[in-house]
Amino acid sequence: MATSDAATSTKKRRAPGHPGSRSRQRYEERRDQIVDAAATVFAQRGYHATSIDDLVEAIGLKRGGLYHYVDSKRDLLLLIHERFIAPLLANAEEVLQRALPPDEALRLLGRVLMNNIANYHDQVTVFLHEWRVIEKDPEWVEIREARRRFEDLVGDVLGQGEKDGLFRFADRRIAVLGFLGMINYSYQWFRPGGRIAPDAIADQLVSTYLDGIRRPTSRRRTGRSDTR
Repeated sequence: MATSDAATSTKKRRAPGHPGSRSRQRYEERRDQIVDAAATVFAQRGYHATSIDDLVEAIGLKRGGLYHYVDSKRDLLLLIHERFIAPLLANAEEVLQRALPPDEALRLLGRVLMNNIANYHDQVTVFLHEWRVIEKDPEWVEIREARRRFEDLVGDVLGQGEKDGLFRFADRRIAVLGFLGMINYSYQWFRPGGRIAPDAIADQLVSTYLDGIRRPTSRRRTGRSDTR
């Protein structure tokens, strides 16, 4: 994908030194700390209400130090998305590699998504609130492709379940969006450290979802979790 120097500056900043070098590892660790701190500030104050001075104060760097890692606030939004989408895809693909029955795979994908929201709550919150800020940027194509990849993984499981006679639905795309919307919206009300663990929340939501798409003859008790 062709991009301008400004658009690729974030990528260039991610790879100082040779792969695996200690200098590169230290840089990436510090960059992740900065991205996470920025996500917390954005989540609390809002992206547009947060100034560079606010970020500098929260992160504990001078302006020059901050710009050593990012070019702008917009760069931070791109990096915030990467912080949670990379582990989400890795964990989801691991589930599919296990070749589980579709209902069990769907339950585990629900856990993967819910735990991602729990572990990266500020990052997910900021992205879902502010994605329109960067939707015109060249990098948006890559962001959309990454998010579409997760949607496709869910769709593959639903499709296999339909093929096996376990699931029924009128439109697979609507079924995918329903599954994702049900869990993604939890960022609005989920509180890390709350009374119900992410796995239990996911199990309850996915059980409700499965009850809606299972064919009557395929309803069974295996894999059902009691979250009371």
